[in-house]
Amino acid sequence: MKHTNIFSFVMLMAAAVLSSCNKLENNQDATASAPLVDSGFYAQMAAADDSKTTLEISSGKVLWETNDPIMVSNGTSTSEMYIKQGGSTGSSLYTSGAVLSGNAFYAVYPSTGGSYASGVFHSTIPTNQSYVAGGFASQVFPMIAACGADRIFSFKNAASLFKVVATSTDLSAANITGLSISADQKLAGSIAVNYTQGGTPTVSCSGSNTVNMTCPSPVAMGTPIYVVVAPGAYTNVSIMFSLSNGMKIVHNAGSVNVERSKYQTISASLTAASYTDLSASGTANCYIIKKAGSYKFKANVKGNGVVTSSGLPSATSGISGAKVYYTDGDNFLSGSLSYMDGYVYFTTVTGTLPIGTALVSVTDASGATLWSWHLWANRNIADVKLSNNQTWLNMNLGAHQVAFNADGYNGYYYQWGRKDPIQQAKGQNNVLDSPFVSHASQTDGSLANSIKFPLYYYGSYKTSNNENIADWCTFDDNVKYYDWWNKNVTADQQETVTGSKTMFDPCPPGYRVPTYAEVKSMADIGGETAGTSCAIVDGKLYFPYTSSRGAGITPKWWGGVAEDATDTSIGERGFYHCDLPYNTGNKSTRNVYRFYARKGGVGYSGSYCSRATGMVVRCIKG
Repeated sequence: MKHTNIFSFVMLMAAAVLSSCNKLENNQDATASAPLVDSGFYAQMAAADDSKTTLEISSGKVLWETNDPIMVSNGTSTSEMYIKQGGSTGSSLYTSGAVLSGNAFYAVYPSTGGSYASGVFHSTIPTNQSYVAGGFASQVFPMIAACGADRIFSFKNAASLFKVVATSTDLSAANITGLSISADQKLAGSIAVNYTQGGTPTVSCSGSNTVNMTCPSPVAMGTPIYVVVAPGAYTNVSIMFSLSNGMKIVHNAGSVNVERSKYQTISASLTAASYTDLSASGTANCYIIKKAGSYKFKANVKGNGVVTSSGLPSATSGISGAKVYYTDGDNFLSGSLSYMDGYVYFTTVTGTLPIGTALVSVTDASGATLWSWHLWANRNIADVKLSNNQTWLNMNLGAHQVAFNADGYNGYYYQWGRKDPIQQAKGQNNVLDSPFVSHASQTDGSLANSIKFPLYYYGSYKTSNNENIADWCTFDDNVKYYDWWNKNVTADQQETVTGSKTMFDPCPPGYRVPTYAEVKSMADIGGETAGTSCAIVDGKLYFPYTSSRGAGITPKWWGGVAEDATDTSIGERGFYHCDLPYNTGNKSTRNVYRFYARKGGVGYSGSYCSRATGMVVRCIKG
């Protein structure tokens, strides 16, 4: 069966069993002339009154084609029937299998997946449908019929329609490339129809809560899109629209009721303003997502826009598009990213938000990364306030789990002064999933490359004359760059400065890398434990043991993760970054202070390490 122009349900129903190419107008009954003389079982077709679900376009037509199949049963045996001849008003159904006998017959269209037993028809409404201009593909619309010995079938609809009409004021130039409808109840898939000849069929659906519509060619805003669904009363109806500019917008339609053989209009006004702005309270290099939805963030500002002595401007120019650099944990993104008017737009999967990480970036016309951001999806992220009034995040930056040694409890590694998460250890085993082991060559570490290649781990190295370069960035000897993570730091070992977030700070809005004084105060208010990622005992915060990645090009693990699984200090040491540089003037010993704790030791022990060392960050509020 095929359709021409916009066709109405009326025709579909009436034509459902009518002769091939028999054209039916709205509210027109149909009868079949005497069948052609032929061997085997045959049946005539007629239209029932309730087979006419009328769309507002009264000129639509349905055409049946020769060999369009219908499943027929005598209650015991079944046979596939087909239209014998197309184009003749006298066309009838003929069997392609065994000849059926009896005085009562039942029919289901389409024949695929159809069956009848004990008064119940079984059929299928596809969960994946394809857009048809002005209507719907008739083969996805189930119909049923019964007849007696006269073998004249009177078909009735088993399905309904959602007529979805989307409009937009600020996205009118974008077309619709597909949509996905979900509800609390079953929308499509397997259906069962209880039917008695002359009675009213009742339909139940045991299939899927979601039905998807693809558009082979983009559909303009305002164009009706008809989606075949089971009849019923639906709650929490949600429609995710995919647009030609890469955006995905969710429209919540609430409760929708639709009767068998009828359609229900769902109007949706789509707007970019429906995206929740993650940067509304301030821009940053990391954004926390706690529930499913559609989001955007300001992408033409680098970090929080506070420049450092690096001289790098705070604005990003020349943006051509956006992309996902990598995902880790459970993928929470649905589809691709889009960039428009200074913002990156994205939509998560529906339902319960998975826990995971995505590194996303904006790119220039050549596809090169201009700046990147860490999207951290974790519904368990929370604040903890200590007895000294400090407020910290309850887990390390980027951690996926809270429990010690759970997959992803460690959090991501950061090289001092860099904004991007590079690697995350997976528990106490030396497991680092690709692409997290990627690193650059020994000599191309630079500020520009760290931005262009955010995954690369730039290790320290020795020059040809055996000089050690203990840094991820090959700075000029005369450039100190004290203020990467704290704008107030202007010299080495400024242990009492207050925190001040910069464009390179890796923490979410409202949080920053802690100062030397703030992490040192942990010696007074608590230590750490291997029992949990965050425990509050008598107002004291306990940090988990973590590992660190060595500064060299070849990965070596210290503390929580051992490269060769023989490190006896596994689970006995923790390493955390703070804001303070140390001895920046000497390129062979450029170091930073770290928060270093060990089993049986004090809560805090100050020490220093190369700025190329990878360590975790625990963000503090302020």
